[in-house]
Amino acid sequence: MYLRSLDAADATHIAGLWLTGAAESGKTEAAYLPQVSQPAYAATLAGDLASEACIGWGIFDAATASLLAYLTAKITTPEAEFKQVPYLYLLDLDVHPQQRRRGLGAKLIAAARAYAETQKLGSIEVNWLSEDAQASAFWLSQGFGQFLVRGRYRIS
Repeated sequence: MYLRSLDAADATHIAGLWLTGAAESGKTEAAYLPQVSQPAYAATLAGDLASEACIGWGIFDAATASLLAYLTAKITTPEAEFKQVPYLYLLDLDVHPQQRRRGLGAKLIAAARAYAETQKLGSIEVNWLSEDAQASAFWLSQGFGQFLVRGRYRIS
C-alpha cells in the first residue's frame, strides 16, 4: 500500500467509493442518500481537484494501484466578523468496505494533520452524523472532540 496526494485523474475511483459510503450514511440519515450519479460526482470532483478547490490523499494498493481509501478536504477562510484563523475542513473520508479496521482512516488523518501543520493552519474540523456510533467512535479515537453542535428541527 502507498499513500499519495489525490489528483483529478482519481475522481472516477473516488466517486465509486463515495457512492458506497454515501449509501451507508443514507441508512443512518436519509438526507444523505446520494442524489447524483457516479459520473456526475466524478466530474464535479475532478474539477475541484484540478482547480485545487479541494485537496486530498488516497491510499492505493501497490500491486493493482486500486484506491482503497481517500480523504478530501479544503482550507477554509474564517468569517471576517470573528477572531479565527484558517483551518482545514475535512469534506469526506471513505474506506473500501473490505479494507476497514486496518488503520487506513488513521493514516489519512495523519496525512491531513501533517499538511495542516506545514500550512500553519489553526485546526482541523469535520462533521459527522452523531447517530452513527461507528463514525463517532472513529473520530473521537482520532482526537476530534465536540466543538460546534448543529441541531435540526424537522418540518413534517
